[in-house]
Amino acid sequence: MKQRNGDPSSGARARRPRRNPPLPAVLPDSLITDAVTAHAARIQEATAFIHAHPELAFEEHQCAGYLAAVLEEAGFAVERAVAGMPTAFRATVTGARSGRTVGLIAVYDAVPTVQRDGTVTPVHSCGHGPQAAGVVGAALALGELSDRLAGSITVLGLPADETTAPAAAVRGGGKEISVHAGLWKNIGAALYAHPEFIDAVLLHSLWMRQDQAAVLGRLSLEDRSAQQMLDIVGTALQRVRAEPPQRLVLERAAFSGNVRDGCQLALEFRVSAADERGLRELAQRLSAELPHSAWRERRVVPSVRADESVRAAVASAMAAAGREFATAPPMLPHATDFGFVSRAVPAALIGLSRPGGWALHADEGADLFAGADGDAVAVAIAQVLALATARLTEPS
Repeated sequence: MKQRNGDPSSGARARRPRRNPPLPAVLPDSLITDAVTAHAARIQEATAFIHAHPELAFEEHQCAGYLAAVLEEAGFAVERAVAGMPTAFRATVTGARSGRTVGLIAVYDAVPTVQRDGTVTPVHSCGHGPQAAGVVGAALALGELSDRLAGSITVLGLPADETTAPAAAVRGGGKEISVHAGLWKNIGAALYAHPEFIDAVLLHSLWMRQDQAAVLGRLSLEDRSAQQMLDIVGTALQRVRAEPPQRLVLERAAFSGNVRDGCQLALEFRVSAADERGLRELAQRLSAELPHSAWRERRVVPSVRADESVRAAVASAMAAAGREFATAPPMLPHATDFGFVSRAVPAALIGLSRPGGWALHADEGADLFAGADGDAVAVAIAQVLALATARLTEPS
């Protein structure tokens, strides 16, 4: 008599379903680095595309569309125009095991560069081509390994990294807006890698505020009061020259009307300091020397914070990628709106260097990022981000 599986009357032991062997808790580093290396050509293509399409803050339609399409084609769930920003996107892939969600920031706007004729031209002299390409390379590599990955990966494409660009100066940077819009609510850690002067997690940056002063000139043809505006400009320049350029910059001086007969003078300053108190003190000294001005304090961009657990994961990833890691880096000599993200979620601002530096915001830097050095740092960014993300997505 033929026995039937699972029939208690048969007296036979029911067969148990065959189970696959458990997956390792952490993806092997070699598997991750090989996956990134396999995408080196795609990373180079992304770098070249960004460089070929320089766009200013909140105008990055071609770059945002290209990056979102690459991730969507790779199987990521893509949402466009998030947080009310037409050139922002969110792309997510979920692993096979439970774990933390890690957010990777991609930026792709160009530097507003003033030419000899006074026009403003977008130029990629800040490394955003390799930066965005490296993020995409890490995402593509980990996306292919999602059947062995814990947690989720979310790529946030955010416009307006150059917060001094005209539109960003009015509206704020994309990272600030993303925080206020709640895009980081369900994300457990944030990684932002950028070409810098040192291989490290940057522990501190300057605080920043972009203040404005407006002065209304008097109409007079009988005395020297018509020169009041020129005197005020001279006073502002003297104050700026008395401070280090990392602390105080006169970013804009614009006349409305006729200087001789009376007009309005609008001045815009970038004020930076080691803390918020330093911002207030420097701005007060400056405004005191412009007593007849209407002073307007703009929003504060806070310093970055580094979460120790995220920093440790990045240090481990740097070692696995064969890069040196500076444990006590100097302060970042400028402000960054990543400070908003780092105060909303455990985060790390990752710097990746090259011998001789990058010449950021200069023609030399633009040439470096568009060449072999740019391709190399893009792959390095992808390696470090992929390795760090795999470490961070694992359940604690």
